[in-house]
Amino acid sequence: MKTIIYYFTGTGNTLAAARALAEELGGDTKLIPLRRAMHYGGYTPEADAVGIAFPVHFLDMPAIVRQFVFNILFSGTPYIFALATCGERPGGALFRLQELLDEKGYMLSAGFSLLMPENFIGPVDLMGDASRREEKFAAAKARIPEIAAAVRERRVLVPEGSNSAFWKLGGRFTRHLATCVYDTPSRLHATAACNQCRTCERICPTRNISVEKDGVKFGNDCTQCYACIHWCPNGAIEIGGRTKGKTRYHHPDVSIRDMLDQRGE
Repeated sequence: MKTIIYYFTGTGNTLAAARALAEELGGDTKLIPLRRAMHYGGYTPEADAVGIAFPVHFLDMPAIVRQFVFNILFSGTPYIFALATCGERPGGALFRLQELLDEKGYMLSAGFSLLMPENFIGPVDLMGDASRREEKFAAAKARIPEIAAAVRERRVLVPEGSNSAFWKLGGRFTRHLATCVYDTPSRLHATAACNQCRTCERICPTRNISVEKDGVKFGNDCTQCYACIHWCPNGAIEIGGRTKGKTRYHHPDVSIRDMLDQRGE
């Protein structure tokens, strides 16, 4: 069975999970960064099954994932599944994906969620689960064979999470707070600790960052994945003053090289 898993990752959690699933599926399974397949009206390669793997942002899909799904067309009638990683709960993310696919005439046959270490560092710091990281890694690893079996057997399952109005409105509310009220993207800045290594520029999935002679510039296309914050080797990127002194995180099995590959560097 030929399987393609498109993935988006900010701190590596989703890539680590998608990679583990691809290894468990074995055979002809290929991982493709969705950032490199976002051409409007582009068709996926022929495959028996297509997966979409992404981190949950504000109890929903990241904006970049929504754009990918809006753009993509599927060749044939593959079994479509999704894998969402989250710090504590998936909310309605997989149901929002289901709705978007429905609008395009496709069917989300199954949606799975995996708890992974939290990486939301601002404007509210949710990274209080450091003591539970190994527990989360172990629990996620234990679920991979179950998810792989469901994909192999083409099971049709209700997406994991909740489609209640509470989670739908809650996601919109938290996104509004972080994006409009606090305006996280406009508060991103580099401190004097920056040595202009260009790591942030090179890994930003939306090409929103440029490193120039007079400093680091942030544009208007931030998807709030926090890759720039967590991967900066000097911890030089902050969100206003709320992230100062806060611990950074990225998945231990994912490298800078992996992040550059996602961008096509």
